[in-house]
Amino acid sequence: MAWYDGAIFYHILPGGMFPETKTEKSSFLRLEEHLPYLKVLGVDAVILGPLFSEDPLCYGAKDFTKINPALGTEEELCHYINLAHNMGLRVLFDEAVLFSSRAFFAFRDLLEKGEKSPYKSWYKDVDFTASSEGGDAFSYSSWKELENYPLFNFDDEDLRMYIVERIKEWISRYDIDGIRLAHCTSMDIHFQKSLRYFTGQMKPEFFLLGDIKKGELARYINAETLQSVCNYDVYRAIVKAFNEKNFYELVSGLGKNPELLLQSNTFLENPRTDRIATVLEDRNNLYGVYTALFALPGRVALYYGAEYGLSGTKEEDEEALLSPSFTKAEYTPDAFTSYIAKLAEIHGKNSELQNGGYKEIYLDHRLYAFLRTDENSGVLTVLNNDSMDQFIRLRIPLRARLAFDLVNQDEVEIGDDGKLRVFCPAHSGRLIKVK
Repeated sequence: MAWYDGAIFYHILPGGMFPETKTEKSSFLRLEEHLPYLKVLGVDAVILGPLFSEDPLCYGAKDFTKINPALGTEEELCHYINLAHNMGLRVLFDEAVLFSSRAFFAFRDLLEKGEKSPYKSWYKDVDFTASSEGGDAFSYSSWKELENYPLFNFDDEDLRMYIVERIKEWISRYDIDGIRLAHCTSMDIHFQKSLRYFTGQMKPEFFLLGDIKKGELARYINAETLQSVCNYDVYRAIVKAFNEKNFYELVSGLGKNPELLLQSNTFLENPRTDRIATVLEDRNNLYGVYTALFALPGRVALYYGAEYGLSGTKEEDEEALLSPSFTKAEYTPDAFTSYIAKLAEIHGKNSELQNGGYKEIYLDHRLYAFLRTDENSGVLTVLNNDSMDQFIRLRIPLRARLAFDLVNQDEVEIGDDGKLRVFCPAHSGRLIKVK
């Protein structure tokens, strides 16, 4: 089993979590002090980024070879990664490679030399017969039609190999364990294959995670391209299930591509979404949605501050990332933090929740039960999206002799008829081990 099978990821925007100040330590040094806490929380891997942009709160690299000095020094970053590795934590970079900033060396050369630039084919739809809206002597395609982010042309082999070589340098220089490829919905298939091959040669278990908002999982997750993608369909379905008190759409989506679902990255918030505590119409459902996140098939990812139930909305501009900074009051662990840590502990100790099979046990609008199995044991999850407590008798496809709650260790009654008698409080979920 690869290290990322069953891993819990923790996604950090360094310039947002610990922004630069004139009187305090750099972002990297403050992140280093945060590592022991992440270990206690139950995290297996940290996703950091963006690191190479002009603005650490936006994607769009200025230079793939130089870390933004506002975050700290290269030596500090290397020390952070080394310390994380010594603590058993993996580290991934979060970067967008589909486009650059206008300050990128190839685009600057294009601005200076025009048609004589050797990099004119590196950018998409460059046309010297028309000017850009910003007054450049040529027009070009840009990400989200934002001219500050010119799109790369991945039909150009030199460009593809240039970016692959820079990523290989990141592996050798920083010893990273993977990359989250932001905004990769339209990423060239040949580039994906080249990236998978060359990174795999350097690190056999190098993890490639694609950030796509829509598209078929099979197009991106396979032996030649990526190992995983961010599953926005599951995210939207979980939110809808709790906001609309209807589990049917969520369950319907889980029946499609179960093996690929197991490999996909599941989340409740990330740099491109509002905080889940803001998205939920009833904040009481926080316990229920996170129980679902840790129990459903998929590789779990938390966004920094998730364990404190922080609220927040993303900037209106698409290029600006959700990046609220911490305050002392916000990152004081509380009962919810302890619950997230407990879920992580349960996830780490029960292989059923990492790679186990999935079977629906019971479903109505407001109550949903499913079983994750591994050999002769299972974990039964019961979710209640309602404001009323629920009591239900459930028959499971195991000859269970023992059943107990994994959170509080209380025994769950098994009736003479073999059915489990389960009480599920309002706005919550239960994880029950059955043997």
